[in-house]
Amino acid sequence: MSRRTISLVLLVVALGLLFAGGFVQFDDTSGFGDEQWILLLGGLALVLALASVVAAWPQPQARLWLGIALAVLTGLLVLGSISNDGFRFIWNRSEGELALLEFATGLVAFVLIANGVQPAPTGETAAEPGADRPGPGRWLVRAAAYLCGTMVAVLVAIAAGADYFTRTECSDDGDCLALLGGFVWGAVAVLACGLAVLVIEIVLWRRRRGKTAEVGGG
Repeated sequence: MSRRTISLVLLVVALGLLFAGGFVQFDDTSGFGDEQWILLLGGLALVLALASVVAAWPQPQARLWLGIALAVLTGLLVLGSISNDGFRFIWNRSEGELALLEFATGLVAFVLIANGVQPAPTGETAAEPGADRPGPGRWLVRAAAYLCGTMVAVLVAIAAGADYFTRTECSDDGDCLALLGGFVWGAVAVLACGLAVLVIEIVLWRRRRGKTAEVGGG
């Protein structure tokens, strides 16, 4: 059995366990999504989902197919959350949890697709004539890395900002807008990451241009 098949089967089984464990509901408007959860099945589903990524990672085609499957799943999650108020997929008390899950699933899908479409050259591929020629390189993989790094930086900035404003601006007897301050810090982190990406790409572009000049001059 190929890695592609194994990874997809593991993902399907993980989704089946989520359904069986009550983590997927279509008619829950109570605001509490954990009343029917079977945590053991949820834990097994998480293990199998991670195992599907591990199984697919060594093979580009397997990464690509699993990434496409996760992208489709992300689209279905977004559609379900928009069209059905009673839709529950793992999240408990806040739709923000579902939004984070959708973003995380979509991000993993993007990383898998990027590394499937533009795999690192190894073995015979790396030794082929012209394999090291100047060019944009694995730009899709870099985009996935930039997106992951930005996501981590934004989450850290939001948490740090909210904690800072909670300690310095909030009182026990009044409304606290610490989370809003955290989002401001998150926006600053987005700008900082965008600037860092721009600098990195300019440096890489200058290096590629230098290699192109060397090849042309040689």
